[in-house]
Amino acid sequence: MKRSPKISRLRVVAPIALIAVFALSLGGCNKNVQTLEAKEGGRIYLDKLFYQVQISRMLNPKDVEDSYYLTGQPQPAKGVTYFGVFMRVDNETNEYRILPVGTNNMKIVTAGGDVFKPIPVRAPGYAYAPAPIGKGAHLPIPNTPAAVGPIGGGLILFRVPLESLNSRPVRLLVKGPDGKTGQVTLDV
Repeated sequence: MKRSPKISRLRVVAPIALIAVFALSLGGCNKNVQTLEAKEGGRIYLDKLFYQVQISRMLNPKDVEDSYYLTGQPQPAKGVTYFGVFMRVDNETNEYRILPVGTNNMKIVTAGGDVFKPIPVRAPGYAYAPAPIGKGAHLPIPNTPAAVGPIGGGLILFRVPLESLNSRPVRLLVKGPDGKTGQVTLDV
């Protein structure tokens, strides 16, 4: 039985094409990309840790889920909203236990130049809470509400005028102990 030239070429080209597709897919999924800038969902690398904003959004005190995050917070003034940034931190590269950046070194900056600092989260177990993490570990700490909740990130809470959220892009700036600042463009 004689094979046609098209089928023979296909037998040679098909495996090569599959290998190329596989190699390209690996290149797009590099978990260890070390950058100081990312979009929400991406990761920034700062002081040997990966910081990832799981999600950011306005929080509604009348929503059942959001009411837990806002436990102990006063009703926002007219034209003001609570804005939550949910953060995950991974230690994939440092052999030693390392303390992530605290909220005192974070702020939101809008395109119009407005700056907002985090406010204390009073909801037990939901706050972004830096603690020393060893290699292969992450924050939020396992088995806490922040870790097992639907978002999987510790809450960094801001009180922001609604008008300011329209001044896009809105960025979360994270300043590390070495003076470098990472930034995450939030999906407002």
